[in-house]
Amino acid sequence: MKLAYFITKCVVAGVYYPFYIKGRINVEKNLSYAFADRLKRWEKEKIIFETFQNFGLFLYEFLIIRKINQKTFRKFVNPVGFENIKKALKKGKGVIFLTGHLGNWEWGAALLNYLGHSPMVIAKRFKNRFITNYYFDRRQKQGMEVVYLDEAVRKSLRKLKNNGLVAIVGDRDYTNKGIEVPFFGKNTRFPTGAFLLAMRNGAAVIPTFAVRMGMCKYDVIFNSPLVIESSGYKAEDIKKNLMRWVKILESYIRRYPSQWYRFEPFWGLEKE
Repeated sequence: MKLAYFITKCVVAGVYYPFYIKGRINVEKNLSYAFADRLKRWEKEKIIFETFQNFGLFLYEFLIIRKINQKTFRKFVNPVGFENIKKALKKGKGVIFLTGHLGNWEWGAALLNYLGHSPMVIAKRFKNRFITNYYFDRRQKQGMEVVYLDEAVRKSLRKLKNNGLVAIVGDRDYTNKGIEVPFFGKNTRFPTGAFLLAMRNGAAVIPTFAVRMGMCKYDVIFNSPLVIESSGYKAEDIKKNLMRWVKILESYIRRYPSQWYRFEPFWGLEKE
């Protein structure tokens, strides 16, 4: 495993990082908005390089996700704040795990299965059918129930009604039905699906992040549930709920900037 890590880092440093110029530019722009002028040039360059390295390792770790099983999972993923899940499940209305493209959300979801709570994960289909099927197979073998965006609402409500777990990556609006809120001081669009589900069903929404602590080692941090405003489906309530999530996402990005994997402009400043 150490050799594979070393090879992965070499490939990233020698091929991916030098030639993916657009990605480097976009990561730099995102960091500039997130940190304003608080980073020196050398600090920014260091974070950009480490972001590419960490993302390469993230891809490698997905390839070896089968190494995580009931006997070995604590070698790879360490639950922090799991008592928040236990407490939330006592209400009988299920739990929505909300995360972002930060750390290793795949290993975080796998951990839930080995803690005795197989999650439903909301996923996006890739354009390539082979890649979609590959991800589906790997996730399913880790005890995840994979549901795609076009069927997410109906199946998520059913899962939550049975006091189940639903995991959502909630920092990218794939359906263009989200709303704009300030993110690091500038408006950008975020999805609202997790909050609409919680407002309808009463499920707890727990911000969750799997952050790298070392080689193939992550702390999976289960934060306290968000306070959910739910006086109907008022736009101001949805926005308040969303802003609580965005503030937590900002705090994790500030703490772990080189584990934030956004290689396109987050604020839509450039055309793809």
